Amino acid sequence: MNELFTYYLQELDRYHPEGLIHHLDHDTWSISQMYDHLIVVSHEYLDEVESCRFAPVTTSGKSPFGEQLFAVGAFPATPIRLPDAMNAPPNETDQVEQLRTRWLQLIDRHVTLATSAQSTPVDQKTQHGGMGWLNAAEWYALVSYHLAHHRNQKRRLDAALAK
Repeated sequence: MNELFTYYLQELDRYHPEGLIHHLDHDTWSISQMYDHLIVVSHEYLDEVESCRFAPVTTSGKSPFGEQLFAVGAFPATPIRLPDAMNAPPNETDQVEQLRTRWLQLIDRHVTLATSAQSTPVDQKTQHGGMGWLNAAEWYALVSYHLAHHRNQKRRLDAALAK
């Protein structure tokens, strides 16, 4: 299992109900919102892994941002702000046990799709709005890139909660 999945799962034990929904300011997500975002977006990426199995063959490639991201193997370390239309605040109603259950379901799905991600032909792709055309293995890798990117956000939130 991916170490990032283990990290986020173990970290859930650190939070009490008030800490989960604490906001540093009106523009900053709570820990609960961050976890919800990670779960929802990871499932969206895994949906695309499955979609690539049935996608037509294409020679279309990545956008310049997609090329850069996959060349580096990571999202930029700086926060990424999506346009307001795509940036609805994530849910923050789940408590630790609900987040744990959803996280474990995500882990199971991620493990289940590992073989499919590697065995789907690389020229069967679906389109990402900002990164261009990605194959199943790239969508699968994107899950880890995204988790790693938000680890920095989590560290900032944890530091603020500790004060």
